Amino acid sequence: MAIKRISVKDEGALQKIVSGDIAVVEKGLTTICSNMPIDAEISIDVLCHDESGQLVIVKLSIKENDNMFFEGLKILTHVNNVKPMLKFTYKDFKISDAKTPRLIFLAPSYSTQLVDVVGQMQGIQMDLYTWEYFEFDDKNALHLEPTWLSEETRSKPSRPKPIKPRPPKTFEQKPEEEHEKELDPITEVVMPPREVESKSSKKDEKERAKKKSIFSI
Repeated sequence: MAIKRISVKDEGALQKIVSGDIAVVEKGLTTICSNMPIDAEISIDVLCHDESGQLVIVKLSIKENDNMFFEGLKILTHVNNVKPMLKFTYKDFKISDAKTPRLIFLAPSYSTQLVDVVGQMQGIQMDLYTWEYFEFDDKNALHLEPTWLSEETRSKPSRPKPIKPRPPKTFEQKPEEEHEKELDPITEVVMPPREVESKSSKKDEKERAKKKSIFSI
């Protein structure tokens, strides 16, 4: 299987990729809109809400850019001020205006200074992810790696791991702990049937030879 990294050099293309596959960013997110301008210079890249209805702003960049942090804060302030209007405008979405919106940043890399600043922020939920875009088996896929996660994100329960199917039992088994305790002190070795048979036949031959030698005296 050939895997090839795809270079995305246009933020508009990245917006379409992320908004079209928002579950890769976080399970339970729903895209409300993308590329929504808040002034002449700054736009909301992707606006979502999570399973609780909390608004989530996804700020994108196709390169390392510390300025995206300040733009993200400006967008956050704007969205927080217009939450009631967004809830009224997008009636088909389950938007809650009870909580302050949160920020998710996606960029190929981050400077140490930006990560340190985000780590020191209080009262604002922000997460940093690096992104890569791949092609494999004639399919494209977005891959994210966390750089910094807020305490709220880290405390979310993880999905349970899939249980591997076990082969059907052919005999009655004891619980694993009891079984291990019983077998740990002594290792039982079972000799293959053919070897047992050959050893038994050799022993019989020796006995017959011994008896023969006695009667021949």
